[in-house]
Amino acid sequence: MWWVKLIVIVLLIAAVVALARALFSLVRNQGGEGKTMRALAWRVGFSAAVFLFILLSMYMGWIKPHDVNPGTRDGQIIEQGDARG
Repeated sequence: MWWVKLIVIVLLIAAVVALARALFSLVRNQGGEGKTMRALAWRVGFSAAVFLFILLSMYMGWIKPHDVNPGTRDGQIIEQGDARG
């Protein structure tokens, strides 16, 4: 499902933008006004939203987790002729 990947990418980009805004406000010495903390709070919120959305997507069956090594499934070596999956 392409739209799940799009939502995750948009949320991750939003987290990076919020982190950049926090950096710029910190460099410009606007930390006393609360802009840095507000931007960092937004970044944490976006990161948590990505995590929760990935969990929801797995629960709903929109995405399926897989092994890190593409040559194995559940720790067992997959034969080349295996058509499952």
